[in-house]
Amino acid sequence: MKKILKTTFVCLILGSITLGCAMMPRTFVRGSAGETTILLRQGLDFDVALREVTFILSRNNFEPEVIQSEVGYIRTRWNHTWNARQRTTEEYRVRIIAYFNPSRTQLILDAEAEFRRGGRWIRGFDTRAVETLRRDLNNVVGN
Repeated sequence: MKKILKTTFVCLILGSITLGCAMMPRTFVRGSAGETTILLRQGLDFDVALREVTFILSRNNFEPEVIQSEVGYIRTRWNHTWNARQRTTEEYRVRIIAYFNPSRTQLILDAEAEFRRGGRWIRGFDTRAVETLRRDLNNVVGN
């Protein structure tokens, strides 16, 4: 009886670990509709807006990897801790691409996300990243 209980317990633990690692985050959505636009505050200096966007991204643990200030483009490194537990995982990653439209009146924000299942990356976006950054950036540079 003890042996059966012990085996059942081990199977439950291993099953939980396996399922926990393979579960897609609730904030992940397949596809490429993770883009949102923020109308910039009128009269806001472009250089100030670019610095503020970089600061907000960094404050939310999105480290800039590429900044092309002359065209207003920022891409962050992949963030492997953007999950409910804020723990590093190699199965889910999120990065942000932010750029200004040519007339520099709007900021376009894209929260790319990828979830690995069976060794293959599934592309999509992260709704929590979009909502969090849209709110924070709208408060700082938006109308």
